[in-house]
Amino acid sequence: MNTFRTEEQRLIESSALDWLAGHYDFRAREVGVHRDGGSPAAWQAFAELGWLAMPLPSAYEGLELGLLECGILMQALGRHLVVEPVHACLHEAAAVLCLVGNEEQKQRWLAGVASGEHRLALAHCESGHELPWEAPNLMATRIASGWRLVGQKRSIRSGPGATRWIVSATTDNGGVRCFLVEPERHGVVLEDYNTTDGGRAADARFDNVEVSHEDLLGDANTDASGLLRKALSTATLMRCWEASGVMLAAAEQTATYMQQRKQFGRPLSEFQVVQHRLAEMSVFSTEAQAACELATMRIARGDDVADAASMARIKSVAAAQFIAKEAVQLHGAMGVCEELPIAATFRQLLAFIHADGSAAALAAWRGRELFSSRAFELSQTL
Repeated sequence: MNTFRTEEQRLIESSALDWLAGHYDFRAREVGVHRDGGSPAAWQAFAELGWLAMPLPSAYEGLELGLLECGILMQALGRHLVVEPVHACLHEAAAVLCLVGNEEQKQRWLAGVASGEHRLALAHCESGHELPWEAPNLMATRIASGWRLVGQKRSIRSGPGATRWIVSATTDNGGVRCFLVEPERHGVVLEDYNTTDGGRAADARFDNVEVSHEDLLGDANTDASGLLRKALSTATLMRCWEASGVMLAAAEQTATYMQQRKQFGRPLSEFQVVQHRLAEMSVFSTEAQAACELATMRIARGDDVADAASMARIKSVAAAQFIAKEAVQLHGAMGVCEELPIAATFRQLLAFIHADGSAAALAAWRGRELFSSRAFELSQTL
């Protein structure tokens, strides 16, 4: 699939790839691996380049660029295995704040996100969640001074060291609300750890954590479940864009390695069976990018965001599974050695496969939605 890109979009891609190639090689990446927030120097550089402002509204120092522009940047970041939490801060936490927060909250926090002054993290995932937008089990009860939060969250990406968490909760009347919570707030029990892809995350328990009325995002009388679903669906698509870059990197690294290694006096890349496997990797990476582009265009024309994002994730996970397996097998023992980038690339793909809910559960959900709406009767494919 060939999509037409504007001059601005081509410039975003070329400038991002050029900067990362010159300033963020595999050795420079190591500075931010398993460090809260990644490398401070890299994060500040991202802010100065305008990358942290791209999806944010112009009213809050953002550039207000579209999904395709943001996807192009995320693909470039994935191609260079960037560990700084751009996705977690911008496309998860800040995206929820943009949709759910009130004017005062946006004014207070979004400009600081764009400038790199502080980071936000979204605490939504819980044990048993198979879909990215499932309703939270963490309970929020209204009290005289505000709200009381009781429950648990897991896999808070970039949670350690974040300035604020945006915590989703179900209220006693069944609605969903989001709250700004300090990680150091009394009653928050934090267990932080390193993640497979070189980042940091945390599991947290909320033991009667009290927050004020001002910490509630938006209106106390408005159910945020629909807006939260939209933000999480878009975040899922952005993670697919990032993974498409990782897949391109895996295919390129493997092709280069096959040209360098020799057997029987010939480069491995000259053997037909190896050429077929490299070609399949290239096809799968191209299909993953095409799925991201199609989902982005569908959302732009007004299609359901969750449906489009789930389609992209189902296809991208299948491609990532194939490419990760082939990349390691073709590298042999070197595929799991830290001396080459392919081991880190494999772990990035592994983390993507297990993030944002189960691809099988998304496929089942999409099938049920398609059947109940009878939309399959209008399918051009079927």
